[in-house]
Amino acid sequence: MKDSEGNNVELSLTNNALAQDLMQHVKEQADLRPLVAFLDAARAPELDHSESVQKAAETIKMHNMMHHVPKPTKLPAAIPHPHVLEGDGKPALVFESLPFQNWGQTVSNTPSTIWVIRTIAGVKNLVKFASSQRKRVRVAGFRHTWANLFGADGDIIVVFLPLATTTTLPYQPPTPEWLKTSELVGIHGPIGSIGNRLPGKGHSFYQVMAGTTNDYFRRWCFSNKKVCIPFNVIMVEVTFGGTNGPICHGSGLGSTTLSDLVVEIRYVDAHGEEQIVNDPDELRAASGCFGLLGIVTSVTLQLDDISIQEQVKEAGITEAQIETARQKFIERCETDYYLEWFWFPYQEHCWVNTWQKRPFQSEDASIKTYPDDNFFTGASSQQVQETIAELITSWKHWAEVSGYHQAYWFGLATMATLPNVTDGKPIETLLSDALHFRRGIQNFRCLDSEWEIPVPPQKDGSTKRDYGLIQTAWWDAISAIYKAGEKAPVRVAVELRLTGGSEVLLAPQRGNATTCSIEVLTTLTTPQNDWDDFKQEIADIWTSYKGPDGQFLKSRPHWAKQWEGLKVHNQPIETYLKDVYQDSFKTFRTVFEEILKRRNSSIEEVRARFGNDTLYRLIFE
Repeated sequence: MKDSEGNNVELSLTNNALAQDLMQHVKEQADLRPLVAFLDAARAPELDHSESVQKAAETIKMHNMMHHVPKPTKLPAAIPHPHVLEGDGKPALVFESLPFQNWGQTVSNTPSTIWVIRTIAGVKNLVKFASSQRKRVRVAGFRHTWANLFGADGDIIVVFLPLATTTTLPYQPPTPEWLKTSELVGIHGPIGSIGNRLPGKGHSFYQVMAGTTNDYFRRWCFSNKKVCIPFNVIMVEVTFGGTNGPICHGSGLGSTTLSDLVVEIRYVDAHGEEQIVNDPDELRAASGCFGLLGIVTSVTLQLDDISIQEQVKEAGITEAQIETARQKFIERCETDYYLEWFWFPYQEHCWVNTWQKRPFQSEDASIKTYPDDNFFTGASSQQVQETIAELITSWKHWAEVSGYHQAYWFGLATMATLPNVTDGKPIETLLSDALHFRRGIQNFRCLDSEWEIPVPPQKDGSTKRDYGLIQTAWWDAISAIYKAGEKAPVRVAVELRLTGGSEVLLAPQRGNATTCSIEVLTTLTTPQNDWDDFKQEIADIWTSYKGPDGQFLKSRPHWAKQWEGLKVHNQPIETYLKDVYQDSFKTFRTVFEEILKRRNSSIEEVRARFGNDTLYRLIFE
């Protein structure tokens, strides 16, 4: 195999060699013997290993509880605050002196207080209280952003779901009783028009409250069977406010970003008053502004009529089949609605998740949810699998397994649990379920660095997209992982998705006809220096590509993933971002200030109330 520079890369590790070495090592070490059950289950998934896997998981869980693994911090009781009231007149709940840490454990600070708010009136009253205390307010839901876009020491943090729901693993959804009391979770519509805009044919407008999770929305779509979101992130344990702010995306050449779907946004401003933005020009800034305008309470989205997803496919790509695979890759891109590829390190095959959709028909009313509720093969099983992965990687003796073997085992186990369509019969389910094909991701923490690479036209002067560049980015990542040798800095996956562009001013996809969204993920137990070195190496590679004009492509990191501290073209990444976003930042500042001016506010006011040091340093300084 050759990398982008034409150098030969020796893929010296084979599945058989790794499997034999790992099994021998595990059997020779008494402390590692619980892993045998998991290895057997991964290598022979057609057999029932539930009893042995459960016993092994309990052994590791007990060991973690008794030794070496820090016990989860028990949440103190929330305190009713007499001066900040909810819409029903009840005191808002506040946690004092509680440290903050994001899900990926890359950001830590000590906020002054953390508030759980259920109503719009509660948000208004909290902002007014923060103003009286001269405090900044930032929202932090499930805390899935790896970059430091949160609050800082002394700030106020606000959450729209129970704090235990957003911070405790394994994940437990809020109770139906709690949801009944919340005004910030729910879906309302259809809405006939927004401003002077009407939904197009096959579309509808629905208001989604900011605390609504993807899982809540997915269940609503399944029960409703009328509309769906055309694309989304995979995770269900995130909120719509949380994925809208940092301009998240799904997959498919016809897709944009979640912020592009917004036709109206409602937020509480620095004066504690509710504001509405639905002007298309203003939405270019407001729909993806990281909470800098204020506390977002809802987004109204243009949704699609419900449709059926027809296939989940798996295919192997080997060196001997490279040309066939290349043509098959292009065919999938040109014909399939959803486009996603995973490679789990040191596996001989990758997992291909591309599929088409068709209109919803009357006979589809009885279609089953996917994954189903079967404990051994359905959503519950996936949640248990992710929990077990977290248990194992937190286990003291896991460090006795080499990085090679850790990555191999993880990949082997994952490939064994993912759907594998081999009989030509498609898996049919609602689009809303297909987008969230994997459950329980919240239960397994990881690290993640993602770049959005513009896909230029081919160098022959045609307007056809350069699929070769997409494949180069993919193979460059795999080559870099093998070159890293025994360090094995990527121990979870390489993931590739393709999207279109974006009209949102701060979107990394803005200005692109096609975007290659590619990322590398690893475990939290990967040595930090090895991961940091690899993040830099892969950033060097993915920002080195040039277009037909010989100029560097404007590759940009996903705002919510790990990019801080990197260098691009031998300059600090913040300098690089100010360069590649120069025009976007300028336009954003103009539109942002106009939004504020029309609503009797100012940059100084919102910075003092909702600011984030990183974002203001980049955009406004």
